[in-house]
Amino acid sequence: MTLIAFADEDVRQSGPDLGLHVAAPNTAPTAALDVRVHRYADSPDWIDGWRTGPLRNIAAGQLGDLDRLDAASCCYSITVEVDDPRDLTHLQLAWAVAAMLADAGSCATLDAYACNWLPGSALVSLSPHRPFTIQQEVSLIAETEPQPGFGHPVHTRGMVKFGRPDLIAGVPADRIEDTAGILNHLARMLAEGHVLVPGQQLRFDGRRTLAVTTYAPDATTPDVNLNNDGLLLVDV
Repeated sequence: MTLIAFADEDVRQSGPDLGLHVAAPNTAPTAALDVRVHRYADSPDWIDGWRTGPLRNIAAGQLGDLDRLDAASCCYSITVEVDDPRDLTHLQLAWAVAAMLADAGSCATLDAYACNWLPGSALVSLSPHRPFTIQQEVSLIAETEPQPGFGHPVHTRGMVKFGRPDLIAGVPADRIEDTAGILNHLARMLAEGHVLVPGQQLRFDGRRTLAVTTYAPDATTPDVNLNNDGLLLVDV
């Protein structure tokens, strides 16, 4: 789990635990938490890398006004790294830190693996005890341009947060919505501990069967830059 929180100045005023004994579950892996401040004067290229290019295009759609993001003179990296997590407390822990920084004045936070932005005001209003929702943790993307011989790539982004591969399928335009629903369903299953392996076949609504294969970009399978392992679902 990696979050990048932008701020106009160093806003962290509390002690080393950031008050996490109040906001995070007792079982959260606090020993795996790493919070660092990065000042623009020291790391301009690193900081700008998070707010330019494709990530900026996403920010424009999700944040709207980018003035404070552009003016931010520092950011915080919030990382929690655990192997094959048994529950979702590592996510609660990371979001709790981000919410505290937002309450202290950070203006926008990027979920680096899901490529999703949240304004500070939205983070502050999130309850630390809210129920798990896969749509808040994993992005579902349908590429607008079809690839010859493959179709429109429809894929998840962010499943690495659960120690699971991302999912991708190539479909014609009239199957994008149906496929997105299937991937969303499977993503939740994986997040809750299920495992998919190459060779499995999955039947949906008694009318569509998908085979699980390894995702390996090549001349006919596009590279969608998952930054994670992937599983390709192919209609049978």
